[in-house]
Amino acid sequence: MIRIFLLVLALGATTAAEAAMSAGATAAPAQDPVLMAYRQRQADATPESVFAWLKAGNAKFASGQSDHGGYVVDARERIQVSGKGQRPLAVVLSCLDSRTTPELVFDMSVGDLFTTRVGANVISDDVLGGMEVAIDSGAKVIVVMGHTNCGGVGAACNNAELEHFTQLLAKIKPAIQEVNTRLDADPAYATEVGERVCTNRRYIKELSHANAQQSYRQILAQSKFIKEKVDKGEVKLVSALYDVDSGKVMFDQN
Repeated sequence: MIRIFLLVLALGATTAAEAAMSAGATAAPAQDPVLMAYRQRQADATPESVFAWLKAGNAKFASGQSDHGGYVVDARERIQVSGKGQRPLAVVLSCLDSRTTPELVFDMSVGDLFTTRVGANVISDDVLGGMEVAIDSGAKVIVVMGHTNCGGVGAACNNAELEHFTQLLAKIKPAIQEVNTRLDADPAYATEVGERVCTNRRYIKELSHANAQQSYRQILAQSKFIKEKVDKGEVKLVSALYDVDSGKVMFDQN
């Protein structure tokens, strides 16, 4: 019963009967072929196929060819299908910046992605808990997506303070120190990046990238469940940087 209850929460099942079916209990097959295809695609997906799907979606978005997961005008069919039980294929952790909406950036529709959004895409126990449920519910890829010109990273660089925001910014500081250490050790790299100030967009880009990679490492270090899935090849975890000027996502070779 506990497992069924968790599936109801994770999958958005409307009834305990559907959750039982998801857990492997015998149930009458659904008759709607669109519904069956939506459910089957998660069963057939692999980390490699889902990663390719995300990259293809971003390519469409960045080139102005978005079709919103195949629902260019009317997404009511997908709304109705996913309303009977969601089957997303990937998890995206992104900043709450208005330019980085994952469903748009990866050209997706309702029911395609689990998304977690928090300033500067930092890690917390709550973020990890959501990711763990998403992976347990069938998602095959986790993308940690930072972005260029990140206001949160810039605020941390500038030592800003604002009630609860201050403690969020503190989580970015180790990534800033990491980049500064690399710059100190490599004069050519330091010259290329330029002045270490929050108004230098190239410097903020380096910090944002390092911050996304830091969140990537923290997921593996802090979630035994996710690390085991990644080690077994059942889930792909990747860090990335979204360019707010071009619309392109640059994935790391983690």
